[in-house]
Amino acid sequence: MKNIYLCPHCGANLNPSVKIVLVAMHRGRRGLILLSPMPGNYKFVCDRSLADSMDVGDLVKFQCPVCSADLTAPRDKEFAELHLAASGRSPRRVQFSRRYGTHATFVISDGEIAAYGDDADEFPQKNFFGV
Repeated sequence: MKNIYLCPHCGANLNPSVKIVLVAMHRGRRGLILLSPMPGNYKFVCDRSLADSMDVGDLVKFQCPVCSADLTAPRDKEFAELHLAASGRSPRRVQFSRRYGTHATFVISDGEIAAYGDDADEFPQKNFFGV
């Protein structure tokens, strides 16, 4: 059962192959970034000039490569948000930290939250449900 990551704005499939494909922007640089579809795996591939411009703690902006929509989470500007679909499962939201070097990902569905990453415990008061 393959997880399919979708743009929350246009519904485009963001992982048509093995990796999630997004546009990353930082300090005037813009390029494609490939992320692992496994929550908790923070290895990525991007243009070296983009990677070299980032320092730990820097905020990176992510966009959909199809519709160019900003993927910043509507309820928390520190996170980016994608939708996640898999056969036999209800739709889910995935939020991951936009701070370079911060390893925190949350998968949200039907009142349940799964946390991944060494830094996820730093966000105990995060409001995923907008209440």
